[in-house]
Amino acid sequence: MGLIKAGVGSLGGTLADQWKEFFYCDSLDKDVLMVKGQKRTSRRSSNNGEDNIITNGSGIAVSTFGNRDLTWEKADQFDAGFDITLFKGRVNIMADAYYKKTKDLLYSTPIHSTTGVTSIISNIGSMRNIGAELTINTHFNFGPLSWLSQFNIATNRNKLTELLGDDKPISIGANRALQVGKEVGAFYLFIMDGIYQYDGEVPAEQYAQGIRAGDVKWRDVDDNNLINDNDRQVIGSSNPYFSGGWNNTFRYKGVSLDVFFTYMYGNDVYAAWKINTSKLGHKNGVLAEEARNRWTGPGTSDKYPRAIYSYSGWNGKNSTMYLTDGSFIRLRSVTLGYTFPQRLVSKIHLKGLRVYAQGDNVFLCSRYPGWDPETSVNLDPRFYGEDNDGVPQPRIFKLGVNITF
Repeated sequence: MGLIKAGVGSLGGTLADQWKEFFYCDSLDKDVLMVKGQKRTSRRSSNNGEDNIITNGSGIAVSTFGNRDLTWEKADQFDAGFDITLFKGRVNIMADAYYKKTKDLLYSTPIHSTTGVTSIISNIGSMRNIGAELTINTHFNFGPLSWLSQFNIATNRNKLTELLGDDKPISIGANRALQVGKEVGAFYLFIMDGIYQYDGEVPAEQYAQGIRAGDVKWRDVDDNNLINDNDRQVIGSSNPYFSGGWNNTFRYKGVSLDVFFTYMYGNDVYAAWKINTSKLGHKNGVLAEEARNRWTGPGTSDKYPRAIYSYSGWNGKNSTMYLTDGSFIRLRSVTLGYTFPQRLVSKIHLKGLRVYAQGDNVFLCSRYPGWDPETSVNLDPRFYGEDNDGVPQPRIFKLGVNITF
């Protein structure tokens, strides 16, 4: 038995006239907009015989400008999928795919602070999302043993297709940017190309700044032998290639075992905590691996720079040095339980009795060097995937009993 499904939809529109005042009003053309409030003036004599005037008042001032061209975001979406049931209901497969195009994206666009405000809500461009999700549910019986399984995998590819009519990166935050053709969640970093092994390799312009053998060799994008913001590149993404979960339940007579895995693959995590622990020669504690394998002479390391106490920040730029693979497989939970037979619990005047042991966040398999690849200082999609030594998810073990009277 199967089912094929599809759908097309559009969402959005222009602002109704009655809502225009929410975004602008004619009085915003004035320098200051005030509302009625209370005002109290009192006099206090100072030591030199002069009167000091103390005034307490209330009111509001303009904090942003209106935008007469502002419209709602508009989204067009197409969905398609199918459901299939196989082997007399033992296997159920559900697949869905979607294409979504969002236009007139709303964004708080930065403007020159000389205007009196720092940003204005504007429609800045468009974005495309393409994704798919597959779910497989199974139910098999092997004599007294039963096995129920739910497997899920999902992917979403995001891309900015238009942005302020310009293809140049728009820097947001310390290490992120928005750029046409890139994902929301992409990083904006200097790219590390190794370590200078000899002083003769250092360009004269950088040598004059104190850069020597053992310092990081940054990619010079504009080939001017200087490293500045023009050399940063939009690279990587905090969005995974795919993610999902796999839940299994096994039952044998009164014994039950539930095992739940989650996984994510292809996402990058910016390990901001490594910025301080990688400052070799600094007063802070450093990672043992980087201290032992640091550059000490030609050919000794092309990954970790020399140990030098420096405030220049040359070897500690926001860069691919701290961009790590956040892929993982996690044993989210495992529960082992036993339900006593009804003929036994009825003797103690109970309807049901079950005991169980449960573990949460039991196991994590990942190459991420920090505590937890799912830790992030910000849940905003633009800034997600940055770990500044955040608190990892706790590992919890429990014993319990369920009693039904």
